[in-house]
Amino acid sequence: MNQIDKCIMEALRKSSSPYVSFKSLRIKCGKNVKSKLTDLEKKARIVSKGKKYALPERVSYVKGIFDGKKGGYGFLMPDNDMEDIFIPPNATYTALNGDLVLAEKEKKSRGRWTGRVVSIIQRKRKLLVGQIIRVDEELIFEPQDRNIPYYFEIQDKRKVKEGDWVLVKFVKWTTPLLSPLVKFVSSVSKDNLYDIIVKQEYNLKHEFPSIVLNKSTEAYSIDTTGRENLTGLTTITIDPPDALDFDDAVSIKKEKNNYHLWVHIADVPSIVKKNSVVDEEAYDRGCTTYLPNDTYFMLPEELTNRLSLREGKKRPSTSVHIVFNAHGKPTRKEFFKSIISSDKRFNYQETQDVLDGKTTSPFDGDLKEMSELANILTARRERMGYLDFATNEVEIKFKDSKIAGISPKKDLWSHRIIEKFMVSANEAVAEQLHMKKTPAIYRTHEEPDIEQLIRFKELAKYLGLNLKSTRRKDIALFLTEIKGTPHERTLNYELLRCMKRARYIAQAEPHYGLASELYTHFTSPIRRYPDLVVQRILFGEKYSEKELKEIADHSTEREWKADEAEREITKFYILRYIEENKWQEYRGTVVDVAPNGIRVELDEFLISGFIPIKLMPPDNYKIKKQSLSGRQHSFKIGELLLSRVYTVSPETGELILDYSGKIKKVN
Repeated sequence: MNQIDKCIMEALRKSSSPYVSFKSLRIKCGKNVKSKLTDLEKKARIVSKGKKYALPERVSYVKGIFDGKKGGYGFLMPDNDMEDIFIPPNATYTALNGDLVLAEKEKKSRGRWTGRVVSIIQRKRKLLVGQIIRVDEELIFEPQDRNIPYYFEIQDKRKVKEGDWVLVKFVKWTTPLLSPLVKFVSSVSKDNLYDIIVKQEYNLKHEFPSIVLNKSTEAYSIDTTGRENLTGLTTITIDPPDALDFDDAVSIKKEKNNYHLWVHIADVPSIVKKNSVVDEEAYDRGCTTYLPNDTYFMLPEELTNRLSLREGKKRPSTSVHIVFNAHGKPTRKEFFKSIISSDKRFNYQETQDVLDGKTTSPFDGDLKEMSELANILTARRERMGYLDFATNEVEIKFKDSKIAGISPKKDLWSHRIIEKFMVSANEAVAEQLHMKKTPAIYRTHEEPDIEQLIRFKELAKYLGLNLKSTRRKDIALFLTEIKGTPHERTLNYELLRCMKRARYIAQAEPHYGLASELYTHFTSPIRRYPDLVVQRILFGEKYSEKELKEIADHSTEREWKADEAEREITKFYILRYIEENKWQEYRGTVVDVAPNGIRVELDEFLISGFIPIKLMPPDNYKIKKQSLSGRQHSFKIGELLLSRVYTVSPETGELILDYSGKIKKVN
């Protein structure tokens, strides 16, 4: 690499953006830059006269987080607002999952940019958890995170033996021609493995610094001056039965054909001040993380309880008052500080029982008016092209810290009522901030790649269903049409794989999934840091664009980590339960096919396992469209199977199934 190349890369590393101006390069790299403009255009996207996109089709260096996958490939998640870049298996250099890297953007293939990693800016991990295995008579380290598909050479081999679970320190990895090197730190017992994974892989922590706890327990007096007293307004909360925080409460009144909806949100900024030690700790954590048998709070638990909108307690809140007409269109919006008192705490099942007429309540009328409005809002959003995915989650029940049972969660209408109201409030706040041209944080969900949607359309056709087009409104209608059908879960699974991940950004962009032109997160400031910031901004607190970008990027990273932790730890518990009951036969659905086998999602646990060809009926199998077919046997996406556990490893998340037979569908 010549000096000019090195200079460009160094400038990009230090830049807050992957773009650099020609002027700054000339200052940093010398006058010879001008004579090599053509070469520079190949190496970096040049900004000329303030125009960032002067060379839209040229190769550029892009900085971002490497999202590695177990297949050896990955995606670059740029630290600006560019689309993700696919990094093929032979182009990852020495990047590990989560590293901050510099990549060269190369070409567009099938609608997606591809690139190659050229430099590691910062390693994500200093410590890794994994197992000692033997390969070619050598003891090596295999990470527990299967999205790191490499074996590591380990120092101090005399301290470990085959089968040990260990904590190691990353030492170096300078070339893909050699294995990465780690140093033994300590042994880990399988009983303690869960805690180590949570702390090391996801950086979750229960403990708060003493100074944060001390500030959180201070007595706070709320200034009621200028607050509207809404304690006389019937107000309720609807949450899960095991909820630990109560960010939101709702009130409703119907006047002729209009609905008055109040969404009350805990006024966290009244206590958690910007740049305070409590605020800095909340920023660092980013969000509250809910694991199956544990919770890692964003704010100290005592402060969370004091801020929560609990039944019978007067609380300072931020209220959004929206008037909807008979068609669900907002005709008036107000935002103000208030004092409220929740009259009743409902959980989702209690609310559903009232709506279904199974029980009665003094709040029957309020709940039924809420259900009416939620139905109207749902119909309006469906006309706009809202994607209503079926929710597939499991509930893990514990008794004395042991798993007592696992079952799919009920998809209750009462949960969707609150969801519709929160979406309406978030949209209203986003529109208000944008109208005032106030710098803020928004929530965006980018459009999926058209090629992936075309493949999804082909799958639907293969299953005998008609998806009219890949337009969002047609996809939304299609999701409605397949509800309750045998193929609903399969198609929801495949369509979700086409979707990009929602994230926070410091500028107004549409939200594809919600069919919303402007969207933000505002309704959960106790458990999501961006909501706290947006609440402050709504009432006049100022943030610079640089501050907002840093908050958006960091909050996205922490949210994604929390989601990954929840998925992985949930999977850990499910596989541990399956390990204890592995003699049973399980019903499942084929959700994917590959040349070496099929992937099956178990109905009872909503978790997928792999059936390799060696455990399928003997045949000469080949991929044919959406099936793995031989001369005598064929396995199609959407088919129902019975299988047994062949091998299961809760520690590594691997589940190998043994084929037992097919299940005939009953029409």
